[in-house]
Amino acid sequence: MSGVDENPDLGAAAPRIPEIYEEVNISGIVLHELEVAKAAPQPPLKASRFTIDTGSGTPEDHHAVHELWFIARGKLDVYYDGTWHAVTQGDVLYFSPWKKHCSKNAAAEQAMVFSVWWP
Repeated sequence: MSGVDENPDLGAAAPRIPEIYEEVNISGIVLHELEVAKAAPQPPLKASRFTIDTGSGTPEDHHAVHELWFIARGKLDVYYDGTWHAVTQGDVLYFSPWKKHCSKNAAAEQAMVFSVWWP
């Protein structure tokens, strides 16, 4: 016996983390930051989900935090610390603090990325 209810109440509310649409002034980018603090007080991380339209990309970025990108859909060309890399759905990327990174979507479909960052 696993301790997991074999007959779950599928009408119960899931422990979802709410999202906030963040206005970004970058053509082809839609950003939703996750309100992790509503799920856990003083969370050890922050998270977001964003999409990148075909022909669009993220601007060059660098910051004091560690960051992971989970490529949920599509293909991207990602620049990291001086080198371009082809990445695709299922890939997970790690960006060290202060290392320059950006992406561009030259593929035929919109890409979706989940991002997690922490001090």
